[in-house]
Amino acid sequence: MRNSWSRIVGLWLVGVLAAAQLAKMSSLAPILRESYGLTLPQTGLLISLLEVGGGLFGFAAGLALGRVGTRRFLLAGLGLLAAAGMLEAIAVNVPLLFSARAIEGIGYLLVVTAAPTMIAAIASDAQRGTALALWSTFVPVGVAFGSAVTGLALELASPRIIMLGWALVPAGIAIALLARRVERTGARPRLELPALSGWVSTLSFGFYTTYICAFSMLLPTFLIERMGIPVSIAAAITGAASLFALAGSAYAARQLHHGLEDMRTVLLLITVSLAASCLLALLVFEPHIAQLPGAAILSGAAAMAFMVASGIAPPLIFARLPRMAGAETADSPRIATVNGLITQFGAGGALIGPPLGGVVVTRWGWLALGVAVTLLAFGMLVTTVLAEMLGQRGRR
Repeated sequence: MRNSWSRIVGLWLVGVLAAAQLAKMSSLAPILRESYGLTLPQTGLLISLLEVGGGLFGFAAGLALGRVGTRRFLLAGLGLLAAAGMLEAIAVNVPLLFSARAIEGIGYLLVVTAAPTMIAAIASDAQRGTALALWSTFVPVGVAFGSAVTGLALELASPRIIMLGWALVPAGIAIALLARRVERTGARPRLELPALSGWVSTLSFGFYTTYICAFSMLLPTFLIERMGIPVSIAAAITGAASLFALAGSAYAARQLHHGLEDMRTVLLLITVSLAASCLLALLVFEPHIAQLPGAAILSGAAAMAFMVASGIAPPLIFARLPRMAGAETADSPRIATVNGLITQFGAGGALIGPPLGGVVVTRWGWLALGVAVTLLAFGMLVTTVLAEMLGQRGRR
């Protein structure tokens, strides 16, 4: 069991590294925006292009995973992350920068499709819910890690050197994996579509990634433009806020560990967490706060509380995903396909979120971003309830 957990945590750390590439660009965005002459919507698109592979090909990747193999998927993904990061470091114009970011998105897709499928196969029945709940935190932890490291590195190095440094890490992991024999895990070499409840459940996660990425990726720009704080401090606050999502995820994981099975209890917990998230999002972008003493501290504290509340729902969705997909065994091909599907909807939301947030802010101001987050959170709640109802009906 201990060996299983070490492998599960190792795969989670690879996911964290992949997600850190998202925050890398958001932390560098204010500097890149000035260097390349980008508008705010263009800057948001550059950030979210990491998700373009998943947004376009996530489901197809899930279908192909059982044929190609999880280890090959993982190695190819790490290789593409490394190569794309090097291209970003030497990009001399906007088209090359955007193209490298899109390639990085394909690598991200391969990593985040293979890793949770491997986790589901490695974990025992008793471990699986908690292990998948842990996996669900890879984005906020990756964002926190990427924001903090990039923010600190800006004090010592140029953006190009920082991007090169980020490229060397996945390259090193890929080399280490190639140097040793890894047991093949993953879905059987056949295809099977998830149940309807799995489709709706993954759609709810798409709503989540849309609002969480719009919020977290534009938060540094908000803090810089409205609060007047330095880039490095804005990146540090964003990283800390993202890290606070772990508190919500830890609470959800604890509930799962104690056998959280009742549908009504799950839905009540998700409803309360999303309602709190909506109120806190409106508070963060409230324009009158900027006039108060210590406005940056107040907004930062509200952002951290927002991430705690928002961090409760995703672990519950991930832990229940095999059940929603209709998987009857740990190596069911439905797990691979539903992982591809949740990557598709999640990546689509992350791809849409930052540029959508940029358009909302440009047209209606920062408070409108809080309103948009509220509407998207409501969409997540509705689809989560529908998925649970469909899943309950399918088990009768």
